[in-house]
Amino acid sequence: MRKIFLGWLGLMLLLFSSRADAAGFGIYEWSARGNALGGTLVARADDPSAVAFNPAGMVQLEGTEMMFGFTAISPTADVLAYPAQFSTSVSSTWFPPHFYYTRQVDEGNWFGIGVFTRFGLGTELEPNWFGRYNSYKAEITSVSINPSWAWKVNDEFSVAVGVEAMYFGIDLRRKIFTGQGYDLDSKLEGDSVGWGWNLGFLYRPNEKVQFGMTYRSQVDQKVEGDFFTYLPSGAEYMKKGASGEITLPDLFSAGVAFRPTEKLSIEADAILTRWSTYDRLTIDFDDGTSVTSEKDWNDTWRYQLGIEYALNENLDLRLGYVIDPSPIPDETVDYIAPTNDRQLYSIGLGYRKGDWNYDFSYTYLKIDEREIQGRPAEGVFTGRSENGDAHLIGLSMTRKF
Repeated sequence: MRKIFLGWLGLMLLLFSSRADAAGFGIYEWSARGNALGGTLVARADDPSAVAFNPAGMVQLEGTEMMFGFTAISPTADVLAYPAQFSTSVSSTWFPPHFYYTRQVDEGNWFGIGVFTRFGLGTELEPNWFGRYNSYKAEITSVSINPSWAWKVNDEFSVAVGVEAMYFGIDLRRKIFTGQGYDLDSKLEGDSVGWGWNLGFLYRPNEKVQFGMTYRSQVDQKVEGDFFTYLPSGAEYMKKGASGEITLPDLFSAGVAFRPTEKLSIEADAILTRWSTYDRLTIDFDDGTSVTSEKDWNDTWRYQLGIEYALNENLDLRLGYVIDPSPIPDETVDYIAPTNDRQLYSIGLGYRKGDWNYDFSYTYLKIDEREIQGRPAEGVFTGRSENGDAHLIGLSMTRKF
């Protein structure tokens, strides 16, 4: 079992160069069951993915369990930039994986560790499209390693605390106008590791109702890397060191789960993400110059609803619905993240056989159209994003020992 654990953990670290499309650049797809239920595992928290959703829920797991899987994410959108050109974002499919391990230490204590992604972004358009002076490719990648400890205070109440180590990387590309009949290509890339912490609470007053709350702290990232410019031939024209700081937002989750019958459970959650920490982005270069972009993002509330029905002792059916507002104000939206409010519709099932559980999910994500105000000084031309959507397919497998 130890070899399986270490092998899968190593594979997770190799695969977490994945990107995803989310409100702002937050990611909430942490397991296939969670996807199918619209993320409503804050109050349920009764499988190994509790490490991510609410680690206090680990006290509901007996013995040792391990979950691993992925979510395949395939987003696309059309962008219309005035007055000249229509461009379609490049369609891709990414596979951010997840891994969780939980162990009951004794009658009152549990340990768990999770490897998953909380922030990611991927937008890509044709390199020579009309808005190329603002962005033609943007990638944000992250991976969190999150060990947690849960304590069962009594039969009704449990608490948990954890520490989070987060890798964070960026790759931003745009064209530079020279006025000489050709563009320079530019790339800004860098990475860092930041630290955070988390708390979880679970309260179960009776057999029919559970309440869950979690808090994840801000994570300060001090990104260091390089800024490159290239000639049209592809030859490197200039390279200089670059650095910047970004505070990734803290979030508070609260949920209530209700079991009207033994086979049916319903949960509703609300998640506050404090995107107001992302007020500006300043890049400092080693030649003493710097560039600042105002962001002024807003705090947002995400609302989730999930329904699970046990059809029989082996099969569960699931539905989920999410309202996920965009934190980006009209005044600072650009083509790095030309997105808007979104809704998610999910279905899924879980199948149990012996010591194994298999979870499957499908989610359709619909993004509202968005008008983009022109800011020529920033290379942002007036435009609109439309026909934005994504298809997400999740698979998780759980082994009980």
